[in-house]
Amino acid sequence: MTSRSKYSSNDIHALLHEQLEAMLSECENVMDNAAYGQTINNLDSFLLVEGRKFIREVLRQKLQERIRQIEAEKENKQCPKCKKKTIYRYQRSKTIVTAHDHIPLERTYRCCTPCEHPFFPVDTNIGLDKTYTHELKRLVSRCVGLGSYRLGEENLEELCQIHLSHTTIGKVAAETADEMEARLHNNPDIRKDFQEADGETEVLIDGTIINTRNADGKQEYREAKIALAAKRECGESATACEWATRELPEPTVTYVVTAIESKEDFQKRVEAMRRFLGIGGITSALADGAVWIWSLIFMVFGKTSECLDIYHALENVSSCGKALYGSGQKFTEWLDRMRLVLLSEGFAGMERELELLKMGLGSEERKPVDSLLEYLRNNSGRLTYFERLAAGRAIGSGQVEGACKNLIGKRLKQTKACWRVPQANKIAKICAILYSGQWKNAWSRPT
Repeated sequence: MTSRSKYSSNDIHALLHEQLEAMLSECENVMDNAAYGQTINNLDSFLLVEGRKFIREVLRQKLQERIRQIEAEKENKQCPKCKKKTIYRYQRSKTIVTAHDHIPLERTYRCCTPCEHPFFPVDTNIGLDKTYTHELKRLVSRCVGLGSYRLGEENLEELCQIHLSHTTIGKVAAETADEMEARLHNNPDIRKDFQEADGETEVLIDGTIINTRNADGKQEYREAKIALAAKRECGESATACEWATRELPEPTVTYVVTAIESKEDFQKRVEAMRRFLGIGGITSALADGAVWIWSLIFMVFGKTSECLDIYHALENVSSCGKALYGSGQKFTEWLDRMRLVLLSEGFAGMERELELLKMGLGSEERKPVDSLLEYLRNNSGRLTYFERLAAGRAIGSGQVEGACKNLIGKRLKQTKACWRVPQANKIAKICAILYSGQWKNAWSRPT
């Protein structure tokens, strides 16, 4: 192809028009030579490849044209510092990675002799100071938030014909995570949407263990803490027998923050989320019983209706039953009865039943019962399942556990994955934005 610098605007348009006509002509050949029943498939495959090539060429030619226009202007030949005339040095190429793959461009390198200031007149003007475009970073970040770097590499090539190594993909995503978060924090619509959403405000907090590598290069398991604020309308009233089959309304809005950090730092993060969303008070908080979670909730949101996740409560009841009865029919019958007591009467009913149970047990057999009683007693005010079911409220923290398991945990706990904490926190930000349903808001305003 003829050198780009020799083309005028009319020449470029004529060239692109010629290439378009050639591609359309080839479309006719593809259709004429297609086997019976394969016309649409052959044409679809042809345009997927050749259409993208043409668009890529349009992007390259139009950018190169704009570069020549800017460099021809007198003010762009002056030093931005001292405003004196600069000296032309040479043409230097630069490749920009776009949503249409790599675009090679040439621009002028100039130098100011008095102040020894070298610069490229067009770089800042049209955004060539950045190697990756806004749309390319959006595609990379989404791939990384949903799968490994290597899978992202494969998906970008298969779906978009963009060729980037998995290491580059990880680097781009990490750099982009903070930009996404900044766009969210500068978007007043997020607070507005949360405030105007229907339903009661609930907060759910949990954590999942991630394999990390510390500054000394040693592996250590650390907890990725996750806090979720949501609004949800109350469902229909339900009884203890209906708890597992009732259907609660989906949350009307969700916002998630997550990080591998100390409890104190995470508390500051949750406090910042509370202020950002304009949450004054919450209707309820659900968690798995960890002391640090209840402490954090009280410090950030004050006194509220706390609920111990029913599945964690029943898990402890089940462990006690297995220690007493094994896993046979007697255990199943006992667990079914204890579940109904817990859901109907809360701590008072469980205390009565377990104290009666202890009367027929020896000292060793009483240990799992005493352990269960202590666990329930420590959470006695959080076992108001009967009242919450009647009010149509949630009694499980499945929503935040879903974030732990299906998105953040699944992404960060892949086989053999071992993270440096700063990198893990960057990817976790992207995962949290995806899980919050805030993806479009995170990309609504280019930076």
